Amino acid sequence: MSSPPKPPAGGGEAWTDQGKKNSRRITACSLIVDGFDYFKLYLATCCNHCYVYLVKNGLTWLERIFWFILIAISHYASIYIAMQSIDRFLTKNAYMGIERDYFSWNTSLPSLTICPMERLDRELFNAYCQSHYITGKNQDDLWDLLEHLANSTYMNFDDIPNHSSLERTLDKLQLKPNKYMELIYNLTVDHTLNPVDKLRIRCIDNDEYIHSRQVLTEYGLCYLTNNNIDDRYSSKYLLFGEMPEPNEYEIKHNVRRIQTGSYPDKYIDFNFIGFQSPIDVYAHSSYEVMKVDNNYGYTTENLYYEPFSPEITTDHNFETGASVRQRNCRFSHESNLTHFPVYTKNLCLQECRLNLVYKVCKCIPHFYPNRLRNPKPVCDYKTLRECMPQHESYFLKLYRERPNSNKLDMAPCYCEQNCVGSVLSLKVSLYTRSKQLYGSYGATMTEKEWPTVRYKREIYLTFTDLMVNIGGSAGFFLGFSVLGAIEIFYFFTMRLLFHLFGYKL
Repeated sequence: MSSPPKPPAGGGEAWTDQGKKNSRRITACSLIVDGFDYFKLYLATCCNHCYVYLVKNGLTWLERIFWFILIAISHYASIYIAMQSIDRFLTKNAYMGIERDYFSWNTSLPSLTICPMERLDRELFNAYCQSHYITGKNQDDLWDLLEHLANSTYMNFDDIPNHSSLERTLDKLQLKPNKYMELIYNLTVDHTLNPVDKLRIRCIDNDEYIHSRQVLTEYGLCYLTNNNIDDRYSSKYLLFGEMPEPNEYEIKHNVRRIQTGSYPDKYIDFNFIGFQSPIDVYAHSSYEVMKVDNNYGYTTENLYYEPFSPEITTDHNFETGASVRQRNCRFSHESNLTHFPVYTKNLCLQECRLNLVYKVCKCIPHFYPNRLRNPKPVCDYKTLRECMPQHESYFLKLYRERPNSNKLDMAPCYCEQNCVGSVLSLKVSLYTRSKQLYGSYGATMTEKEWPTVRYKREIYLTFTDLMVNIGGSAGFFLGFSVLGAIEIFYFFTMRLLFHLFGYKL
């Protein structure tokens, strides 16, 4: 018989350390074996399908491999279908339905934005020049510059004058580019507040007023009526962060926010009038704002619109029942924009455009709201003349063709749809000699053909539906259930604890 090994002479401490390592190794192996046996016990007794065949006595390895492959395929199919359901719930959880009970609807008429071609008030400008000692040719050149800036947009930046006297005048006034729009606002009269009725810009339906306001657009200061967006979308709020004062002349009348009608009505209309100079008119949804490249154009005649505008509405729990990511649309109060306090798709496109302009020209035009903690630099009139016309098409379309390539250079921009809106089609004609009738320029909107269909956004999957879909696929492929999940938790917590304390299972 061989005798047990003796510790080496003078190496007692090394022998003790080696014995401790062997003891720990034996303990670790014992724990692994016990853990594996406990896991086999779970597979043999759990309620889920077919796991028992992986550990059941009397089966060959070929049978065990066969069942392992089937279980793996079932797990993959269950997880794949569950992930599809989760993705649909998180990113595609809305669909568009159609309603046809049109006798009970109230349809909103489209909105109008009108930009007068003469912006500045001559008396206010003369008083400003007098207080700053600007006279003669310098005064005329300054008027020419400010009037062009007030009427400037992407299609006409190259019309901005470049008189030799302007630099000295602007230095004398200490008029920096970031103050251009503020000065234009102060030199422009808000004609919705004009005390003279015939000179007041107003929207009327017989003796009733429809709310109108001055707004800041990509074409400068314009006037908006018959619109559902709240009054934060106004020139005063966008420039100074102050809500516009109530219009006392509207308050005296039976003012309404928006003009609506229904199928039994023969026709509904309104007149947006009071403009004393030629106008540029933009018609759009009452849930949207104007697009600067989608207008009728300069006109010296009143316009007559006949719209056809099926609306897009939402289910009663659409906003609370799904997030923006789930429904892929936004309500106007859910703004994620930096420069605008409300959200519409066109305002989002405006923000994409100003960011593109900033990237290309290193500044933005003066007509954008810029009340930020770190405001972007505003372009001076020379940069507007030199940089903007070179990239006019790129800025308006937000894409351009690459040189010597069929590929498009797309501006980085992603804008969700409006959750509520309308699909607008228009017939437009000139309303000749109407200035003699109304005493001013303007436009008339008359709805004669009422839509008989309406689109409705609804939630596709609720959280309960998601759980049913996941549970159904898990049950179909694996025989899995809520009780099966509870069994896993129980088996590896409470029952494992009892097992460790020595209770027999």
